[in-house]
This record gives sequence, structure tokens and C-alpha cells, in this order.
Amino acid sequence: MRIEYVFPQSFNPDDVDIRLQYISVSQLEKMIETGKLRMPETEELQRMSNAWNDKERSSFIESIMANLPVQLVYLDGSRTPWTVIDGLQRISSIHRFVQNKLVLNGLEYFSKECEGKSFSSIPFYLRSRIKSTNIVAYVINPGTPNAVKFNIFKRINKIGKQRNREELRNIFFQDSVSKRIAKLAESSEFLQATHKMISQKGMADRELVCRYFAFRLLLPFFGTTENMDDFLDKGMDALSSLFEDDLERETARFKTTMQRCYTVLKDIAFINLNAAKKRVNKNLFDAFSYTISKLNDNEYQSLLQQVRQFKEKYMQLFEGKGFLCERELRKTSKEAIQKRFDMMSEFVKQFI
Repeated sequence: MRIEYVFPQSFNPDDVDIRLQYISVSQLEKMIETGKLRMPETEELQRMSNAWNDKERSSFIESIMANLPVQLVYLDGSRTPWTVIDGLQRISSIHRFVQNKLVLNGLEYFSKECEGKSFSSIPFYLRSRIKSTNIVAYVINPGTPNAVKFNIFKRINKIGKQRNREELRNIFFQDSVSKRIAKLAESSEFLQATHKMISQKGMADRELVCRYFAFRLLLPFFGTTENMDDFLDKGMDALSSLFEDDLERETARFKTTMQRCYTVLKDIAFINLNAAKKRVNKNLFDAFSYTISKLNDNEYQSLLQQVRQFKEKYMQLFEGKGFLCERELRKTSKEAIQKRFDMMSEFVKQFI
């Protein structure tokens, strides 16, 4: 299958369309309850690299009770449901507390009245104060181009306690593609191939899946992108641009590729054999999974018939001046990455 893709247009400041809006806590709660504002599940929130603990959440709630100004938030209101660009930990803390899913601890000003209490247990005047508190929000308006919206996502994220780039991609591509990436990261095929070594914290597992699709769909364009994050952003955009049938085929191909990578290399699949500690190497994952994904069924069967010789020769690539030796595998320049892909492809061709 030949996949054609057109890169999004460059960011144009004239296309920025944002409004200032005051939203009370009561209104926020109604938006969440009616599904107008999307809130990640608790497990997803805990995976985030900037996740707050209960003491940090309590401190924020206490600031509201003390009538201290609340830092403004950024919301993407260009589509339904709305999503939180910046301020997710603050909004989720309020939501959890109002839903009696958070008990306050480590308070400074209201320790006598509220320490160890949930929302329904604190004094009425404080409950009223919280519900009537206005959150100042910048809201992206409908019609704002995707390229502009994602640029806003990235720029806002540079301030304060940041999400990592994969978390931004997960929020931005909130539709079926993000859900599909999440399911693939939890699939038995991926977990087996990566030996269950990839952390879920900060969505590192989803980033690895994203890397596969970016190279699978856009490798010829890699040299024209700014950096790896920019390349992965475009990879997710390309994936979301596929027709449903093509998306299904690519999803199935990912699982097949993971199975084949493990079948061929077993316990050393994606492992840097020179590392002191056994771990999956991203650069190795990229090059090997891409190369295997390009094999047709006949080519894969030919490789299987020589799997013992293949594995022996493969292990030698980590020795001396092989292109997977420690020094070479560490290189992350565009030229080094492209060379690694080319050499991996040439190596595998010897056995098909």
C-alpha cells in the first residue's frame, strides 16, 4: 500500500483565534458531567509526567478557599468535547475534590477546619466559595487550523510544570487514533516484543508505538523535519489522516510486526547487547521494527528458514565496528538515523 501524505501548513499568527472566558467551578463541573469537557481517566492522569500528589492537590484547593488568585487555564474549545491544553492538574484536583474523591491534607491556613476532610465535610461557606470561584480561561475558537492549535499546545507547555511531548500528542489527537495507540501499547504483541520493559509513566510506551508509525508512514520525509518530536507530531497527524480501512490494516500490521520481531530474536529483540543493563533501545526498535514491517509474507518465511544464522550474524553487529556497536547506536543525528535504517535493511535482505 502506498500512503500519500501532505504536511500541515506552517503556523500563521494571523490564524490564532482565542477568546477570554470566565468559567465558575460549578460550570466546569457541569461541563465535565455532561461530557462537554473531556477529563482523562484517573489511571491516565497518574501516568502523566507532571502528575500532582494529594498534598499538591490539597494545597491548590486551599488556595481557592483562601481567595487567592487561580492561574489561568487554556482550553481547546474548537471541537466537542473540549480538552484541557494547560491546567489539567488544577481542574482535575477541583473535580476530584468536589466529587469527594480527595481528602485534604497538609493544609496551612485551614488545618483546624478542613484537615482530613472531603468536600462534603468542610464548612458550607467554603463549599460555596469553591463552587462560585471563577476560573479564567483562554479558549481556542472553532475554525482554528490544526497546525495553529498544535503550535499553541506546544508553546503553552513550555511554561510551568510541563507535560512531555507524547502526552501533548495524546491530548491533541484525542479521537480514535489516541485510543488506538493506547490499546496497541497495552497489546500482548507489543508487551511480549518489548519484554514488558517500557514504562507507562509519561506514556513512554505510547511514544514507542508512535515512533513505529511515524517511521512506517513518513521515513522518506524524516530528513525534512525539525527534530524527532516534530517528526513524531507529523507521524501522528499522518496516522489520523488515513482512511479507516487503511488505519485498520496499519494497526494489524503493527501487531504482526511485533510478533515477527519477537519470533526472530526472542529475548534479545530491541535490546542493546552492549548495555550494562538489559533494556529496550529506541534507536534499535525504530530501525528493526521498520525493516521487519516492510517484509511481505514470503520474505518473512525465507527469513524464518534461516533464523539461527540470522540471529548469530545479528549479534555480531554489536561487536567491533558493526553498525549497532555502542558508539554507533548512540548517534541520533538525522544522518546517523537514516544510515542505521539503510544498513538494517541491507542486512536483512541477505536472508530473504
